[in-house]
Amino acid sequence: MGRAFITGHWGQENDPAPVLRALAQSFSAGAPSWEVSFLPFGPGQAFAEAMEDDQRFCVLSVGDGDCLHEAGQRFREVLAEGKVPVLEGGHLTATDGGVSFLEGISGAKRRAKESLEAWFARAIEHAQNAVSGQEFYAAYSTSRPLFGPSSTLALEPDLSLRVSGDTAFDRRWAELLHKTMRPQLAVSGQSASVVEPGRLPGSGASGGAAAIVGLLGGRLVSDGDFLLHHTDCESSIEASDLVIICEPELHSPALAESSLDLLTEIASRSAIPVLAIGAHSTLSAHERAQWGIHGILVDETGNLDALGYRAARTWARQ
Repeated sequence: MGRAFITGHWGQENDPAPVLRALAQSFSAGAPSWEVSFLPFGPGQAFAEAMEDDQRFCVLSVGDGDCLHEAGQRFREVLAEGKVPVLEGGHLTATDGGVSFLEGISGAKRRAKESLEAWFARAIEHAQNAVSGQEFYAAYSTSRPLFGPSSTLALEPDLSLRVSGDTAFDRRWAELLHKTMRPQLAVSGQSASVVEPGRLPGSGASGGAAAIVGLLGGRLVSDGDFLLHHTDCESSIEASDLVIICEPELHSPALAESSLDLLTEIASRSAIPVLAIGAHSTLSAHERAQWGIHGILVDETGNLDALGYRAARTWARQ
């Protein structure tokens, strides 16, 4: 008898639970003597589902098409309710640098003919009063900063250059965030610019709202690190004989923005084999080894029952 642990996600917005459950059931059919468990792990819906049993936190996941002003309002409401808000998001197609989120969390709407600088000072003051002395987070699925040549303001999610940006506004916005940042010491060996709120890793997530969370004193942490700390995913991997990770796009550029390496690192410490299941894969044998993957199954037909059964018959030691 062995233990298989299935984790990961299936698409940014799709509900991962039915996919993971279907794979678990079909794996059990192929290896009835094995114990199988699963837990969503990843961005978007997977993040929210993984955290749903922890009543201390309230996850606010934002994606393309979501209103960041409303996310800011809800963030403020969650704080008032005595819970810990976690703004979760990644590299969005639409981004305003965090303006809408700040307007929502502060409740300070920009007045007619009010300068950006005057509104910003008023909004920051209101927002700081709303968050004072409380715990809150931005969990990011992209480590790209808000400002700079590789930022979410400079690049589209597919990493092509943005052509519709307002560079003059971006410069003014960067200056405002920099002037308002709390004093911090630079990390040894790094330039002081890395501690600016708009240049912190992940500050470009959620349309730039993550930068506002950091500016107000919240913690910016990758969604993978946050889930490892607040769920039993790590202990579940360590107690397994086989780890199956659902990662839709198994391509090196896409994986660089994923949490796959966090999971495979845990498995490697205990010499546990890792099987990756995705919708597409272009990984060579060398790249698989680099990512800590021992095998790959690709979902070309959408037949999850066949995939889970095949995984069991190939990888489950009877």
